Order: sequence, then C-alpha cells, then structure tokens
Amino acid sequence: MPENTRSTRPAARARAKRPGKPHRRVSKAQKKKIVRRRRLALAGVAAAFFVVFFCRMAWYPITGGQLRAFGWQGETSFAEVWQINHLLRKYHITSRPSLSMFFATAASESGYGRHTLEAGDAAYYEAHGYRAEERGAGYLQLTHREEQLAFLAAMGDDFDGADTAVYIAEHYAWESACWEWSVGKTSPAPNPNAYAKARGASDEVFLATQYGINGWTIADSALRAIVEGEPYTVSADGTTVTVLGQTAPTPIGWTDRLAAYEKASAIWG
Repeated sequence: MPENTRSTRPAARARAKRPGKPHRRVSKAQKKKIVRRRRLALAGVAAAFFVVFFCRMAWYPITGGQLRAFGWQGETSFAEVWQINHLLRKYHITSRPSLSMFFATAASESGYGRHTLEAGDAAYYEAHGYRAEERGAGYLQLTHREEQLAFLAAMGDDFDGADTAVYIAEHYAWESACWEWSVGKTSPAPNPNAYAKARGASDEVFLATQYGINGWTIADSALRAIVEGEPYTVSADGTTVTVLGQTAPTPIGWTDRLAAYEKASAIWG
C-alpha cells in the first residue's frame, strides 16, 4: 500500500471522531417569532414599493380623471395614462401652460381622441398638398411623408412602407404627438412646448402655438404684436384676426380650439 495513503488515514479517522455541532432545537414560540419577523420584513418591502410607486405617480403630470373631466374620448385606462405620463416626461411636456395647450391642441386635431387619422377623401388631401398615405396621423395629426419619416427615424423605426399615416396612427398615436409638440415643430421657435413654457398661459400664446401646428398664415410681425399685448380683434365667425391694420386667417377651427384651451386651462392651469 502506498506510503501517502497510510499517512492520510489517521487524519481522516481523527476528523471522523470529532464531535459534530450540537443541533439547536427551536421552540414553537421561536418559530412564530421568526415567521413574524419575515412577514414584517416582506410587508416593509411591499410598503416601500407602493410608497415609491404612488409618489412617482403623484409626480406625473396628468391623471385619468383629469382626462375624462376634460372630455377626452380616447382610452383613459391606467395603462394608457401611465404611458401618456411617461411620454410627457420623456419630452419634457410638464409645465402647466404647455400641458394645457398640448391637450387642447390634441383635442382640436383628433376630436377629443376619437380620431388618430385625418378624415377626408383623395380630393381633400390633394387640395391640401398631400396624399392619403401621408395625411395627418396621431393625436396631433403629424402630416407629410417627409415629416412622418423623420419621426419614425427618431424612433429608430425603419418602416418604409407606402402608408406612413396608418402605421403611425396604429403604433405611435401619442408618441408622434409629443414628438411633434416638443421636437418636430420649430415654430413658434424653438418649438411649441418650449415657447408655451417660456411665454406662459394666455390666449395669445395659445394662438401662436396653433399657427405653428396648423399652418403659419399670419405675418411674424403681426403675431408678435398680438403676443406682446397689442390690441387685436377676431371676426365674429372666428376665421380672421386683425392687428395693427393687418388681417390674417386664424388657425382652422379657432373658435373650437379656444374653447378646448379654456377647458384644459381649468384643469391643468
């Protein structure tokens, strides 16, 4: 038998003879204490989670109840409102003036959330300078293929099909709206979101954002005068505005837009 084998046997026998650690018996009362401590620990973790969760929700800009009070006809489920709030934070649409103007614009463009695609026929789209496949899409009616592709590129989406409008309406109704409000539109400068935040809440500032979204049909000098407090008048039918002797078309549906803004202001300030 090899020498090294013999030399290890005494040590192995010695280890085998060592007395083992005595088994500690746990009483029923001690077991109950252990279980109670574990339950309290789990309850503490759960409570901390819910505190963080609800504090985070409280910090979010809007609630489903506010949307419903506003008259929003689109989805207002918990998941939907969570997603909207995520996007509002992502695009920094959190100031009260901007929130009010953003939702008033979304309501005006989409019929309070009923439509994510611009309504019309081929003749209507052609008269406005675009095809049905690139008509207004999403809650702010992002229009024209070039702008729609720029948005999709910003999303990292390589969609290159013919109908960008339907694709955006189905996949990015809210994201396209937030992107357009804070990134895609550069008028009024630098974008409607930053402009509203800097200028504050007023009908005149809202008018400027609607020109930026709906089409710039007024001279810069005339609009600047309105925003800076120069007296102006709007025609009885709401289709024209006059300031300093200059008359220009108002944004399409101005009367309804202004009514939506007044409702939004009552909720978001």
